[in-house]
Amino acid sequence: MGLLRIEDYPEQAPRQPASAEYHRIVTGMADGVDGIDAAYGDDIYQHVALFVPERPTGQVLAYMHGGRWSYGYKEYAAFMAPAFNAAGIILASIGHRLVPAVDFRGGFADVNAGIGWVRENIATYGANPENLFVSGHSSGGHYAAMYALKTGGVRGAAPISGVYDLSASGYPQDNSPPCLPAGSDGRAESPIYNIDGTPPPFLVTWGGDDYDFLIPQAKHFADALEAAGGAVERLECSGKTHFSVSHDSCAGDGEWTKAVIDWMARC
Repeated sequence: MGLLRIEDYPEQAPRQPASAEYHRIVTGMADGVDGIDAAYGDDIYQHVALFVPERPTGQVLAYMHGGRWSYGYKEYAAFMAPAFNAAGIILASIGHRLVPAVDFRGGFADVNAGIGWVRENIATYGANPENLFVSGHSSGGHYAAMYALKTGGVRGAAPISGVYDLSASGYPQDNSPPCLPAGSDGRAESPIYNIDGTPPPFLVTWGGDDYDFLIPQAKHFADALEAAGGAVERLECSGKTHFSVSHDSCAGDGEWTKAVIDWMARC
């Protein structure tokens, strides 16, 4: 079946103005791009949106949308699909349940199940599950990094403006992460504290005008990956905010899009 509509979903948590504007921009950019909707669970959020090229090269990028763990739609990634499909890459946008229905544990379990569905079924669409990469923006970048570090078996991870430290030392506590389980200090849910052994290759991206606390997080995370023996590339998108680093840099001719397609080819 074709993609779900935004109107098909239940009402989500209220957004700040910048996030509401991001929603308006990316849904407009995605207009007219269709894909395949596939369920991996019973909840409406437990679906995958697939965007399949005419001539797949065998690579697949599993992507998680952002939205402070609390809002957003897998259909956001539709605006990214034409460029990846033109390069022969299948784009799989992973839906997952949101805060407050679930905390990190439920959202991350969904990411695991959704990517598991991709691994099991993607050969049908012309990709090799051994050529799986993961990515995501903001809270989706957090999920992508955690998946690569905790689950393994990926060719590489390319988080965009991700959250890597959810503890009090890295995240503003006057606006603490809403995904944390009750009583958690955030370390168990933080990628930077979950590097165990040699990590897979990473392309760590942030905006030059990103949130003040996320720029140092990205740099410290990249340094920690490198210290653990990982192959790390860094991309700072000059002049891009936390939101434009997605809707500008991840567009068809965007800086991140060109960089990640090249990086995937070299991994």
